[in-house]
Amino acid sequence: MVRVPVGTAMRERAARRARGHRLRRAITQFGLTGKGDLSNCRDAHRSWVRESTARAVGLDAPARQGFKVWIRLRREAHQLRLRSYRWEKLRDRTAAAPSGDWRTDWPALLDQDLALGSELEKLRPPLIMVHDVSLLATASLSASRLRAQGVPSRWLYDITPSRGEEGATPVHRASAYRALEREFAGRADALTAATEQLAATMADDALVVREAPPAPAVTNGEPLPTVRNLCGLHGAGPLWVYAGESATHHLETAFASLAQLPDHHLALAGFADDDQVLALAEKHGVQDRIHTPPPAAPDLSAAYLASADVAVECCGCAVKDEASRDLLTAVYTQATLPTVSACGQTPEAFAKSVVQALDPAERPGADVRREHTWEHRVAPLLSLCRELTGNPPLVARTGVDWSGRPARPPKKVGRPRPTWTPMSHRTPVRLGLGPANYAGQLASFAHAVCRTRPDVSAQVFMATSPGTFSYPADIYLDSSKLGRLSVMLEQAERVFRNYTHLLGDAFLPVLGRFNGSHLDGDLPALLRTSIKVALLAHGSEIRHPVNHKERVAHSLFHDAPEGVVDRLTKLAERNRATTERFGLPSFVTTPDLLDDLPSAKWAPLVVDVEALACDRPVMERKRPVVLHAPSKRWTKGTSRALPVLTELHDRGVIEFRLAEGVDWSEMRELVQDADIIVDQFAIGSYGTFACEGMAAGKPVIAYLTETVSRAIGEQNPVVNATPGTLRETLESMLDDRHGTALIGERSARFAREYHDGTRTSAVLSDFLR
Repeated sequence: MVRVPVGTAMRERAARRARGHRLRRAITQFGLTGKGDLSNCRDAHRSWVRESTARAVGLDAPARQGFKVWIRLRREAHQLRLRSYRWEKLRDRTAAAPSGDWRTDWPALLDQDLALGSELEKLRPPLIMVHDVSLLATASLSASRLRAQGVPSRWLYDITPSRGEEGATPVHRASAYRALEREFAGRADALTAATEQLAATMADDALVVREAPPAPAVTNGEPLPTVRNLCGLHGAGPLWVYAGESATHHLETAFASLAQLPDHHLALAGFADDDQVLALAEKHGVQDRIHTPPPAAPDLSAAYLASADVAVECCGCAVKDEASRDLLTAVYTQATLPTVSACGQTPEAFAKSVVQALDPAERPGADVRREHTWEHRVAPLLSLCRELTGNPPLVARTGVDWSGRPARPPKKVGRPRPTWTPMSHRTPVRLGLGPANYAGQLASFAHAVCRTRPDVSAQVFMATSPGTFSYPADIYLDSSKLGRLSVMLEQAERVFRNYTHLLGDAFLPVLGRFNGSHLDGDLPALLRTSIKVALLAHGSEIRHPVNHKERVAHSLFHDAPEGVVDRLTKLAERNRATTERFGLPSFVTTPDLLDDLPSAKWAPLVVDVEALACDRPVMERKRPVVLHAPSKRWTKGTSRALPVLTELHDRGVIEFRLAEGVDWSEMRELVQDADIIVDQFAIGSYGTFACEGMAAGKPVIAYLTETVSRAIGEQNPVVNATPGTLRETLESMLDDRHGTALIGERSARFAREYHDGTRTSAVLSDFLR
């Protein structure tokens, strides 16, 4: 992209001409700058006439006769002034009418041509493609000048829809558009159009290239938001989706049909809450089955819509732009949605059509989906371009099919998007979660709860600081700005206005720094409202260092940096005191924390079991891959395990991989490619990393305390080891590869039962009543 500054010389020159002769205007207008001045002038003259004629009555005959002559002369002068004013205004209106010449109707195009044309000719392109009517003159003139210089430059015009008929453009600009097309469109080497209707306005031989989105990209396994999830309809009945402008007769038919199908739902994609639409839904008694999910991206995508079952198709009266209808139909087709039109149908007939469309045989096949991709539809245009330039056709790479898979998942860009039901006052339970979101667990909790509870909508707010990973959330709060009054007021309004339930995470404040840096400062204000509050702890904020060192011989607190034990001891005691003082429902994400907070319930860690599941074989490589990924080495006992793992790697027995500082989106690929996961030896429980490994079907080695083993029960697939027994444990697993692979299978079943979110949602159910 080349940015070119455009001057205003030609536009200013035209403006000076339009202003006309200043002396003449000064004479004909003489102080009358508009209708207001004209009205004031008339009123002043009438007032003077009334006063003067009354004064003439008291004069003698000669004086009265002279005074009448003076009044008559003033009247004539006034009329002359009015006629001069009208004459000048008529000249203005005549000059202001479009001339039919784009140079005078829109002189800014001359400035544009001067700036862009010279830059375009420096590039010496073999082909110029014009996608905007305002650039017709530039493309045509530059191509002609280049050919005169011996450069075989051709140009192609993609016919632009008319912009002047609907009043969207000023009359002069609309006239200039028409003049440009009359003068230059016929000189183009080829014409293209997005629809047959557009092509017919220019030439019969214009190439029609219909709109369509690109083929759906292959994702990296990250869960993407879908219209069904954002509507909170996981596991619910059939879902229709309607996208387009709000056409009352379409929605009237759809809502009436929905009333006849009580288990069906309708998502109005891209709509905001519309009072008229909601009133129409209430009229038919279907307001509880009408959903307006927020868009997952600036544009609708096949992946977003694919979780629906039927698309309600728009006709010309809902989307007047034919190209937009083509694009929407293509998106539906790529999402494998059968389409049903509500236009011209009775509610009974439309309901019958929807039921028929639910037949799997009605879904578009692979060939049809391919025909509705931009890659397929643009092929004739590419051939035309090669023909115009004389270039040979491109040869497709062999070995890559249309749905080819990348060798590695593309690196994630930007923050991940939420996948849970967004906060809505239409749900009786509105759950706020924040602000720690360690390892993305609040996001996973929100997704799990909303997936199993259609009556819940959620909002995750996360305090961030430099160096923190970007886990999914609705609201990101800069930790350095939480003390600002505007931020605190906004956060307080968010909490008190929207939430019915609040899950306070890691005992951090939820109202910014209004009441200090601890949650106990916010709780009195929260408990004076109707908001139900619960507490969630993950680890060091509640794990008491002194007690932990007594329970675990190789506790992480033996290796903690200086000052950490004293600080965490005070924190754990304060947090436990807060829990006992307020008597709020409390939850912990790992069962070892029940030793530190006996009144709490275990709400298991949640991972995306479906996305992590993989069919890569385990323990079939000569050197099995052993993966260890500590967030901080001292918290996982890494220094105690590293000598054993390094030695086995150096001997060629295993391939040891140490992953540190890796973003969660990249960690998934590392986990799926491993054979054995080594979690921790210093805590006494297993964490998120171990859960991800089990979900991927990998055997996991970790140290578990008796409390954890009892909480899990006989289904426990984790291979229990200490730093002292790690070598023996690994050698035993390597000797019995088949048995180790079976542990991986047990791990996958365990992760699905305990850590897919269903059990966690059930644990939270009493709190969410």
